[in-house]
Amino acid sequence: MFEIGPSLKEARIRRGLSPADVHKAIRIRERYLTALEEERWELLPGDAYTKGFLRTYAEFLGLNGQLYIDEYNGRIAQHE
Repeated sequence: MFEIGPSLKEARIRRGLSPADVHKAIRIRERYLTALEEERWELLPGDAYTKGFLRTYAEFLGLNGQLYIDEYNGRIAQHE
């Protein structure tokens, strides 16, 4: 088990990117990127979008998108 949001934020900062930079590159609104980084799932537009955003954001940062989906499914999606 790992922290989804903090690991995304750490990877983004390590690459010297702002949320605005990421938005320009992958076209996910900054408020959704922030919600992912803060694990504020209730601010996201639904499960399917959340999984898509997670995969896209993780892979953009050079991370394993499927690992993030699996963690989300195991820890968050089952409990909603």
